[in-house]
Parts: sequence; C-alpha cells; structure tokens
Amino acid sequence: MPSLIAARPAQAILLSSLSLLLSACATSGAKLDTTASAILPDATIAYTLAGHGKPAVVFQSGLGDGKDVWAGVLPDAAKHYTVLAYDRPGYGASPKTTAPRDPCTVAEQQHQLLAKLGLKPPYVLVGNSLGGLYQYVYAKLYPQEVAGLVLLDPTHPDHWRRMQSDAPASAMAMKTKRTVMFNATETAEFDAQAQCLERIDMRTPPRSPAMLLVRGKFSIDEMGSYETMVHAQENDWLRLSGAPRVEPVTGAGAAIQKDNPVIVNEAIKTVLKQK
Repeated sequence: MPSLIAARPAQAILLSSLSLLLSACATSGAKLDTTASAILPDATIAYTLAGHGKPAVVFQSGLGDGKDVWAGVLPDAAKHYTVLAYDRPGYGASPKTTAPRDPCTVAEQQHQLLAKLGLKPPYVLVGNSLGGLYQYVYAKLYPQEVAGLVLLDPTHPDHWRRMQSDAPASAMAMKTKRTVMFNATETAEFDAQAQCLERIDMRTPPRSPAMLLVRGKFSIDEMGSYETMVHAQENDWLRLSGAPRVEPVTGAGAAIQKDNPVIVNEAIKTVLKQK
C-alpha cells in the first residue's frame, strides 16, 4: 500500500499502522504458486493445497492480504498436515464477487470451498487479524467441523465501534485510510466487519481448543488509547475463544505469521495436543 504524502508527517504517522484490523496491506517476500481455482456458487477462489495427512489446516488472511502472507508458515506445516491457503474474492488471483463480505458470508464460502476440494473435517483453523474473526465465526457456525483454532492478533467483533469511542484519533485516521487507500474489496470487508454477528452466540466459546497469539510490539502512533483498547480486547478474546491465556509474541507486529512463522507452526501443534 503506498505511503501518504510526506508533506503531512503527522497524518502519515497516524495512518502508517493504526489498526489491529490490518495485518499488512502490502505483502513482501516469497510468493506461493497458485495451483488451482475452485468455482463456487457466488465466487471463484484461487488456492494452494499442499502436504498430506490429517487434519487439514486452513489459513485465513487479514484485510488486504492474500494467501502469500503464509509463505513462511506453509512449508513446515505441509510436512505434517494437509494445508490450504487461499485468496478471498478480490485478492490475489481470485476475481471480485458481488456477494456480501460480512464474516458469515466469508465463513460460508470457506465451508463451500472445503467441501468442493473434498477436505474432510475436523479442521484446524488459523486466522490473522480480520481473518481471525472470520475463523472464529466459522467455528461458531460449524462447531462440529473444527479441531482447533489458532488466532493471530485477531480483530475483535467490537473492534471498530470501540475504536471510534475509545481511540477517536486513531478512528479518524482509519477513516482517512479507508477513503484514500482501500480498494473496493477492502472497503467492503471493512464496512461489513460487524455485520451478521447478531447471528453468532458469543456467550460461550467454541468447543474446540484455541491458541491466542498477539503482537508483542506497537508502533509509536499506536501507543496510548489505541494500545490500551487493543489490550482490553485481547483479554476479552479469552472469553470469546476459550484460549487459556494471551500469548504475546516478542518482537512481532500484527502480521505474526510473517514476523515469526515458527511460533505459528508450534501453536498448531499445541492445539492438536489439546484435542
């Protein structure tokens, strides 16, 4: 994602890395080859399927990211499990869709994709940032299909509302970023992040074991009211997910899978031991 005009340094600093919602709008590093595409009723999904064995581990990226952000995690995971990473519609090699972009629709599309590919449940679901919220919703909609959850700095269901009330300067900068930087898909997902959640019973956690990994560092512009809000939401994720504790990853930012892929693979192994 391009930087804002340098002539406005204060605004540029605020807009650089504000949201838990954004794992990384621009990705770098090794690319994953697209091996195939699956045609679903309301979307065409490009995906990478690798490895062997059970369970299948399904990776879901954050806002603005395709499957390439898992490049550091997949090679080791594929030595032990079947792994699936894919581009949601509008990202990477997947064309845009006119289907709604709320968390329930995203989870339902993932359900259709897994069935299309013949991958049998239960699955370990791994999600970063907004993708963590999507995987949580999947686990609530299809509890019998989930063997474990690995949530990496996940977006809280109440994230955007709380940002507007508790961290208004950060919210204002995020609104500017949405207007100036987001493409149509990112805008649709951002605007729909809390839609459909009234369908989800969030009073009890999913039945499957969960790991909650969170960033260990915040940028200067995120410190203060925004960081305080995020830490409060991290603690509430313990209630939502049933994870035993919050696990800060030292030195990692919001994109934990890029900063420390080893710990992501260890978390997958840990949730499977808890089955």
